Amino acid sequence: MKRSSSLLITGMIGMLLLSGCGGKQSAMSSHDHGLDSERYETTSSVTVMPELLSVYTDNTQASYKAVGELEDILKELKCYCGCMDDDQKLHDSLHRCFIAEKNDDGVKWTDHGAQCGTCLSELQDAKRLNDEGKSVDEIRDFIDNKYKGTAPQV
Repeated sequence: MKRSSSLLITGMIGMLLLSGCGGKQSAMSSHDHGLDSERYETTSSVTVMPELLSVYTDNTQASYKAVGELEDILKELKCYCGCMDDDQKLHDSLHRCFIAEKNDDGVKWTDHGAQCGTCLSELQDAKRLNDEGKSVDEIRDFIDNKYKGTAPQV
């Protein structure tokens, strides 16, 4: 009797753990795109992080700090979360997932990237590869090969 109870409890715990792991696609692309789902904040430069990030994890905040040093690279990368395929065409690169606009008034940040596992993962891959000394072409090839086919169909 004890053995069957133990097996039942172990099986139930295993099912609970597996159900909490969800599919990679749904976990990474469950947010909406566009002006209605994003928050924006302008700071004086890329080195001044927006307050809107204070509600996100330390890891997300640290990732955003890398955006300034990677701007030229991020502008060359496609984002595979589906935001570039959106009807509004607000995003033309992975760069726009973090910085909506940059001009003489400062940097207009968006929390789109903070809401999206795909955007954050691509940013982290780009940073790691840049730190390893990879070229923009090598980084782009890696991102394209890793993420193409993962974008949700719009």
